[in-house]
Parts: sequence; structure tokens; C-alpha cells
Amino acid sequence: MGKTQGEKEMRSIDRRSFFKLGGLTAGAAALTGGMLAGCAPQSQTDMAATGGENETVDAAVPYAVFDTDILVIGAGYGASFAMQEACKAGQNMLVIDKAPYGFGGAFGMNFDIMNTWVPGAFYETEEEVPVATKIRNESLYRKTGVQNEVELNPDVVCANWGEILSARNEDGTPFYIYDFPTTRGFEHSMTRHWSDHFRAKDYITVHDRTMITDLIIEGGRCLGAVGLHIPTGEYRVYRAKVTLTATGGCTQFYGWNSTSPTTNNVCDNTADVEMALLRHGGKIANAEFGSYDMMGAFPRSFAASEGSMVGADSVHSGDLMDSEGTYLKDYPEIAEKEYLATQSGVMQAVDVVVRAGKGSESGGVYLDCKEESLATMRWMYQRNAQLLKEKFGYDFTAQPTEVVPEMYEHGGEPITDDNAMCVDAEGLFCVRANAGSEGGMMNITNRRMGRYAMKKALEYLATYEEPASVTYEGVAAEIARLEDLRTRTVDDPLRPITVRRNIQHACAEAGRPVRPADVLETVKAELDRIMAEDLPRMACADDSLVQNADWKDAIEVVNLLDIARLTVEASLAREESRDAFIRPDFPEPDDANWKCALAYTRAEDGSLSYEKIAY
Repeated sequence: MGKTQGEKEMRSIDRRSFFKLGGLTAGAAALTGGMLAGCAPQSQTDMAATGGENETVDAAVPYAVFDTDILVIGAGYGASFAMQEACKAGQNMLVIDKAPYGFGGAFGMNFDIMNTWVPGAFYETEEEVPVATKIRNESLYRKTGVQNEVELNPDVVCANWGEILSARNEDGTPFYIYDFPTTRGFEHSMTRHWSDHFRAKDYITVHDRTMITDLIIEGGRCLGAVGLHIPTGEYRVYRAKVTLTATGGCTQFYGWNSTSPTTNNVCDNTADVEMALLRHGGKIANAEFGSYDMMGAFPRSFAASEGSMVGADSVHSGDLMDSEGTYLKDYPEIAEKEYLATQSGVMQAVDVVVRAGKGSESGGVYLDCKEESLATMRWMYQRNAQLLKEKFGYDFTAQPTEVVPEMYEHGGEPITDDNAMCVDAEGLFCVRANAGSEGGMMNITNRRMGRYAMKKALEYLATYEEPASVTYEGVAAEIARLEDLRTRTVDDPLRPITVRRNIQHACAEAGRPVRPADVLETVKAELDRIMAEDLPRMACADDSLVQNADWKDAIEVVNLLDIARLTVEASLAREESRDAFIRPDFPEPDDANWKCALAYTRAEDGSLSYEKIAY
């Protein structure tokens, strides 16, 4: 079975000595996957010697140190394909999961993840890979599309990981809910089997319920990460030769629909790693782009998410109607431009209806969820409709249901080179990268990037050279920052959850596909106010270490505010409309000026600026 923390060899070392190890090398004093234990500086003199500045950290703070060749941050869908590549090479790795292992990211939706692929899309050479339909790094896109064995027979690949493909035709063959020339897919993927597949490997160590709060970056190299074990409050320092990040897109800033943001994405995805890179001066791009489905927003007390409601993806867009009962497919402009053929096109079609004054009161449209339509929808939609009818007496088939754009994926990704390595941090490989205007990672690109990024990480590891010296000063500074968030006392405090809701309410309109300039300007001003007024007042209700939800919220709020600001400012900067990104004042694509990534950096005072990186 995979190793657990208790099975690791432990040594004792004081924290000052640990940082002094930087004068040797990052990995000279520890085992691969091994743990060193210690404590924080006992005085301000000690803190100064290790680079910290916050006087709230003058008491002992427990921490643990782990060394590994490969550190994988994230343990969901994209990470699974990266891990599989490392497994084929017999490579040890340490995997960090913010959630309980097997229940985070897409794995947390293991009752109905849908796998899709392009039939016959196995390419021997880069030249065979079709041109990208979205603006992105074309060279990297082609490299990730070569020799993907999963595309040869995805049924067999998934079956080898423990799938049973329970949805079958009468002849026993798998039932494909999507079966088109360009897309095929099956549902009922029980990704719990995949997590068990990796858990059983002796050379994979999993640390779950551990939140990565910072990257260790010195001299332009990523040397690992700093984490927090949420149940115990233990600080964890991960020193790694290679770090691979495979965290999910952050959509948690997008509005609040009585019980949740308007998203099916898991609440743990709060751009922790990306915003850590931003704080280090790294570039984050494509935050203006998102991916959307039309999802039920009524009854109001239920989350507007595919996990709990009924909605219309592009396959069932023909059942969408306006407030007067006219189907969107019968609008001449929508039919002529074939908007309903793609997910981004559905958002453009909804915009046509709303601009005509025939949308819903919440800026959406309506789903005519007839019984015959419901019977052909994804299994989880059918299940949700049945549960809501049985338990609460709400019948989706009795009347049209209001649906609004639900953001299920989001950009805000590092810029990488053609080896999937971050251009701002050598040794940091990124699975969630190069989504471009697609607005986040679809499962096809997630598979390809996960596999490709790990292959390149293994190549890098094979020629790895230790840095001449390392100080690890940033680790002490990060622990000081986290301690300040936990122990801060202020007059008239705001709970972290209050600041979080303020961000979400501010972005309820600015995160939609349609983004008028006046809305963006208003939201930008509100986010600036939150940064200047609310954030300094944010304080936890208690300073306990153990399972402190307020503390976790506070750490996440800092990240959510930055990713929300990036989204709004990038939306204002991009003066065009493209895919599901719609600027009414700039209604057409403009390749001459905007076929590029807007790569943002953050100054010490929090201000944001961007450069254009051409695709």
C-alpha cells in the first residue's frame, strides 16, 4: 500500500538549523519522501535570522519538513494522468490533496464524472494535430496532442483503472451519452476507483487535507512548497527537486445563489498555488476567460450546480426558451450563426435573448424540461429532478425552469514554455496551463496536459542539478504571514466568511459571460474597497490550530480577492468579444490586437499590471 505519514523515518532538527541547510543544498540532508521535525524560532533574533518579520510569531510553532524528488500539488482528474506517467517510470512522488484523498476536485464528484474524447484523435506527429480552435500557445497544444494512448481506446484505459462502465447498451457495449463525429463520452465514471489505484502504489505518498499556501522560490527556481495540515494546524515544508501543480480552476468568487456560488466547482479550488506564484512576481494569464453551462437557479435554496440541480449543456440547448416561450433555436440570428452547437455559443445565444429584453429576471433564460427531454439528459440531472420532486414537491417538468450561466471552469493560469514549465519558476511544471480562451481545463486538455507535464518533469529530473545555495528565507516569512492571519486582533473585526461573501456578491455580475464596462468599473471599485477596508479588518473568531475553519477561510479569502481582481481588470483590459467572453461595447473578436494572453503581475502594494504575450 502507499506510504502514510506514520511510516516515514523521522529525525529531529531545530528550525534554525533547517534553514542553515540552505548553505549546503536543498536535498542534501534528508530522505526522498522523508520527514524532518522541528519547531519555530524562539525569539525575534531567531526570526530575523531566518527571514521573518512579523512580531506575532515569537512563540514556538510546530512544523515538519519533507523531502521528495517530485511534489504533486493536487490529486484530482489532471493530477491522476500525471501520476500515471510517473508510475510507469517507477518514480517516487509525494502528492498533496487539499481535500480528503479521493474526494477532492473531480474525484469529489465521483458519482458522475463524464469522460469525453475526440474519436480517432491519436496523432503520431505534431503536424497531424488539428489547429487549436481557441487562442492559446499553438506549439504547446500540438506537443500535448501527440501519441496520447488514452485516445486510442478510452474505454480500456478507464477499465484498467477499475472502471466497470455501468451504462451499457443491450449488446453489452458501453453506452455513450455523447456520440458525435467530434465528441464521444460516457458518464457514470466512478473516479474513486482511480484514487484507489494510486493509493495502492508503494511509491506514492499522499498527504491529504493539506493546503498549500506558498511556493518556495529562490533565484528563479521552485524548490518546493509550504503547506498547512488543516486538521492539526501543523506547518509543513515540502522540499522538492520538481514541483508539479495540478489544482483546479477557481470559480468560488462567482456570485452567491442563496447557498453557494453559481458553480459546480469544488469549494477547495481557491487559486492557492496560482496566487502564491503571483505574490512571488510570477505572471498569471487568461483570468478573464471562463467556461459555462446553463444551470437551474430555482428553487433558490438549492445550489446552482450540476450536482444538485437540472440544467442544459450544449447537447440539450434546443430546450432553452425565452420569457415568452420562444425557443432559442428558432431565433434567426441564433440559427444563422449556429450558436447552439457549442457551449460558448450557447452563452452568445443567451446574450441575444437578454439584449432583446426576453431573458429571465436573473439575466438567464428558461429550460423547457419536458419529460421526454429529461429522459435523455445526464443521469445526475435525472436524479436531481427526481429527488427534488420526491423530497420537496418541486416538479421540473411542470413548468419551464429559470437557468443562468454557471461557471464550471476558469482561467487564471501560469505562463509556461513548450515543456509545460512555468517561465517564472524553473522546476515548476503546470498541468493547468495553456487553456487560453477556452476558459479553464476541459477533461480532454486536462488528460493531455497531465500526461505531458509529468513526462517533461521526469526529463528535467533526470538532468537535475542542485542549486549552489538556498536560504529558505521565504518559508519563515510565509509562516509569519499565516500566523498573523490566525492570531490577528483588530477593532471592529470582520469574520473571513463575511469578506468572502462581499467578494462573491461583488462578482455576481462581473463573472458572467456578458461583461459591460460600467458593471466591471463598479465591481473593480468595490474590490479595491474590500482590499483597502475589509481585508485589514479581517480576523478569526479564535486562534486555535485544530480544524480552524476561520483560519482556512482567511487564507483563502486573500487568494479569492486577488483572482477576482485579476478577472475584473483583465476583463476591462481586453477590448473584444471572444468565445464565452462577451464585451457589449466591443462585440467582435479582434485578432490584430487581442490574439494574445494578458499576463498579469502584482506589485508589493497590490496593484496589478499586464503585458501582452502573443499566441
